[in-house]
Amino acid sequence: MAQSIGGKIRGAFVGILVALLVLAFAVWGVNDIFVPGVRNAVVSVGDASVPTRDFNRDLQTRLREIASQRGEGLTNEEAYQQGIHRELLAQYQITLAVEKDSQDLGVGVNRADAKAYIESIPAFQSTVTGQFSKERLQQALGGLRNGYSIKKFEADTLRDLRRIQTVEAIVGGIRAPSGYAKRQFDFLSEQRKASVLTLNKDSVPALETPDDEVLQAFLDTNAARYTAPEYRQVTMIRLEPSGFLPDVAGGITEEDVQEEFDARIARGDIGSKASRDVVVISASDEATAIAAATRLAEGEAPESVATALGLLAPDRFDEIQENQLLDAVTDTTAFSLAQGEAKANENSLGGWEAVFVPKVVAAITPNFASVEPQIRRDIGIDRAKGKIFEISNSLDERLLNGETLETIAEALDLPMESYDFIDRVGKTRDGLVMNGSANIPGIAQDDELLRLIFTEDIGFDTDIYPTVQEGFVAFRVADVIDSKVRPLVDVKDNVLVAWETEQLQAAINARGLEITQEVRDGRSLEDIAKELGSAAVLQQRGISRAQPPRDISGQVVVDLLKANVGDLARGSGGQPLTYTIARLDGITPNSDGLAGEILDVVQRNIGSEISGDIQNAYRLAILKEHELREYPEQVRAIMGIEGE
Repeated sequence: MAQSIGGKIRGAFVGILVALLVLAFAVWGVNDIFVPGVRNAVVSVGDASVPTRDFNRDLQTRLREIASQRGEGLTNEEAYQQGIHRELLAQYQITLAVEKDSQDLGVGVNRADAKAYIESIPAFQSTVTGQFSKERLQQALGGLRNGYSIKKFEADTLRDLRRIQTVEAIVGGIRAPSGYAKRQFDFLSEQRKASVLTLNKDSVPALETPDDEVLQAFLDTNAARYTAPEYRQVTMIRLEPSGFLPDVAGGITEEDVQEEFDARIARGDIGSKASRDVVVISASDEATAIAAATRLAEGEAPESVATALGLLAPDRFDEIQENQLLDAVTDTTAFSLAQGEAKANENSLGGWEAVFVPKVVAAITPNFASVEPQIRRDIGIDRAKGKIFEISNSLDERLLNGETLETIAEALDLPMESYDFIDRVGKTRDGLVMNGSANIPGIAQDDELLRLIFTEDIGFDTDIYPTVQEGFVAFRVADVIDSKVRPLVDVKDNVLVAWETEQLQAAINARGLEITQEVRDGRSLEDIAKELGSAAVLQQRGISRAQPPRDISGQVVVDLLKANVGDLARGSGGQPLTYTIARLDGITPNSDGLAGEILDVVQRNIGSEISGDIQNAYRLAILKEHELREYPEQVRAIMGIEGE
């Protein structure tokens, strides 16, 4: 495997050195291509792809994270403009590329190791027993939106472990030399002093209020910003387990719950079974086995016993449960002993051995009352699914016979749902997202259902389809409002703000260029700042590569870091409606030493950068073998974005 990986990197390394430098300052991407061959995907590498449902789930999760961090949320349009979708697509590209190559290389993951990894996650462990709890896992995943199932979680875990195993084979053990680390540290710690003049909107004349003709022209030029998505009015019969839960809950008895509780304990789904550590020393005859067992029971270390009697090293089995030892006779003997006991035993193959149990862990049974509500709900969901399946057969038969949804709903006493008008992501014209609740998921949480709604013909009752919550649905699209540019009268305030912002920024930029030329002709920034008064701010700023300022635009900072003393840097300001002109006044080299913990940190950081470069080379090598495609129409449809 290492030889194959090394070949990929060597073959691509020379050709991408320059590209890696560019990648350090830009978001990597590919040309958008829409190919009908892969449906319901946002990106694919070879024959592997990320479904639209996963993208929608991850997008909503990311938007919730942003809202939590910033204290305010983003609309889908704002997220699109800020490139949130590009961040997700870039992550998918890396994941799919490594996953694809790990398959080609035959990298496997032991499912037992994956299971152990999941069970070690603290969030999935019982607060009562401290052991893994399947119920805690179900509750954690159930709290997520967009149908993130246990099956999907297990598949993602296996994929991630396999990807980590592949990447570790490439970049494991990287450590930068201390001399190189010192040069890098000096480079990053170099201090630069600059005079920074920032113009604001008061530096240019106020704008005259534009007439409707000007605003209409601006709207026409930027039509994509003001285009309403397609909306569809839909009527449906949707049968979800959560909706039928109240109907079946009354029939669940205490005996039913107790029986399921006992079955889960027997299967090991809740609590934990008794386990023990077992030591087995193989002996040549019965007398030697008895001697070994006696010494073990007296507390002598197994390795010492084996050495003293001239036997092979002991076999150790830690935390095993009953019936897990390969030899049935040995297993029976081991589980008949108390902690600290040992016994000579003739196994099923006729060989003598000493069996010793140094540790016994008793079974842990959770308190019935603590798990009873969840078990009762699980039983109810299972019975609700059964009832839905029975109803779906009758529903399907009646649809085939040409009955309307309304007639069927009345005959079978089923609830009807109607949505006045919703867009592709389940949002109403008022901006309300049909998410439903934790117990009763809304239509916006089922991307496949939304896709069907926006692809089915108008005015016809559909066949039945499965839903993300393991229910069934049949629907009819009653009416459609086509996607179109909103009229000026509806968006005039927004258009006016956007027009003014664009015009003001253009005027400020032009004023900034004029002032830059004045400085080059001999005027000082200090004199210009006095002349401008409140229309500009002049600051003395310290700049280093290790901690670049966040309130100065990136291009100005980059130019200052490359400049010689006396050079100018200019560009749009760090805030909207500003412009920055900066002069580099001085450079102070780093004089601090580098050793100890700081040296370790710098070496680790450099190692991470080298690792990232190697992984980029590796990824690009993979993508030469497996075609990368993106499906921008799918992304825009999910986010409700019309056009480019």
